[in-house]
Amino acid sequence: MRLLPLMMCCALRSGLAAEPQRQVAWLWDEAALPTWSAHEAALLHRHILLSGDSARTRPRMRQPLLPPGTLVTPVLHVEVSTVNPPQHLEQRTPLILQALREAAAASSSGWVQLDMEAKPSQRELYRALVHDARAMLPPQIHLSVTALGWRCRSPAWLDGLAADEVVPMFFRMGRDSAALRAIVEQSPQTLHPSCRSGSAGFSPQEAFAPEVTQRYQKIYWFDRHAWRHAGTTPTTSMSGTPP
Repeated sequence: MRLLPLMMCCALRSGLAAEPQRQVAWLWDEAALPTWSAHEAALLHRHILLSGDSARTRPRMRQPLLPPGTLVTPVLHVEVSTVNPPQHLEQRTPLILQALREAAAASSSGWVQLDMEAKPSQRELYRALVHDARAMLPPQIHLSVTALGWRCRSPAWLDGLAADEVVPMFFRMGRDSAALRAIVEQSPQTLHPSCRSGSAGFSPQEAFAPEVTQRYQKIYWFDRHAWRHAGTTPTTSMSGTPP
């Protein structure tokens, strides 16, 4: 009889079965649903652009074909212009909360996700927004928030954040990409606890080694080609890392 790995053995002794890693595709405007994510997908619900004294909002441009039973996590994407920073950003909180409420109403997964790339100067406003969002949503709806990779080294962003799930995005990390990748690969213990093993976002175009992606219980995948290329399919049953 083959010996079970230590963690599996302990799980069996406690009556718990090891949960399989969840793989979820992010589907933006033009993305189609890849077959490997037919069970669950994170679908852009609405886009809000905050710029100057204006707030422009639009729904998803094209709805993908989803098979019956696909669990959908609606995503609200809030873009804060860096070219023309919004004036009185705090006054846009009711608009964002209402859009998040509407997105949550379309959820079949029990989750809704806020994707907002706030600047460092907007940190306290962002944290207050997440707090208000969690208080506004019904208890049966879980709140997921994305986080830029560098926030995983800043406790002021993530300590006590009122979200049910933080999804650090370990792709498109800008000029700090090489340094952040080295930390994720070689010293993950220095990351904020919410960035180490729960959920994370990866991209097939900036793939990490399997031992990195295997740390996470749930992975959101972003594909810059909107899943239109055959070569961007995660190996879900083995490593959780695209080939």
